[in-house]
Amino acid sequence: MTMKLWLAGITGLVIGILAAAAQAFANVEPPEAYAVCMVCHPATIVQWLMNNYLGTQVPLPSAFVLFPSLLAVGIVIGSMSAANRNGELGWRRHPGKKKYMAVLFGFIIANLGLLVAGCPLRIGLLVSYGSVTYTILLAALVGGIGLACVYLRLREE
Repeated sequence: MTMKLWLAGITGLVIGILAAAAQAFANVEPPEAYAVCMVCHPATIVQWLMNNYLGTQVPLPSAFVLFPSLLAVGIVIGSMSAANRNGELGWRRHPGKKKYMAVLFGFIIANLGLLVAGCPLRIGLLVSYGSVTYTILLAALVGGIGLACVYLRLREE
């Protein structure tokens, strides 16, 4: 077991050094920092549709210039078909007293996600590339999660 961990660590180190050398000496650009995000990808779909059908010039990531990112569509279709297959698909009543608060909070979270320009996975990828801006955003994200935990703990008491 220990030998496998060492082997994985050495493999990761060698790949990291080779990637850094390729970037420094061969001008190889890193891939765009895109992860599985239900905020970024729907925004990219809307931007792509606006550019291709409305004639706008909204900047798009280079990975999605020819075709839109259909990841969000695939996740929704896949989750709905899985729920249907297992007999779980259907409308459910919201258990809370303020039924529209979930919609409001979802709207706020989606807009804050767009303001931050991504999700925690993308922030982590950009921090690993050395972005100072996203390092600050990651610290703010961790601080916000910590404050939310403290708030929930105090509210519980």
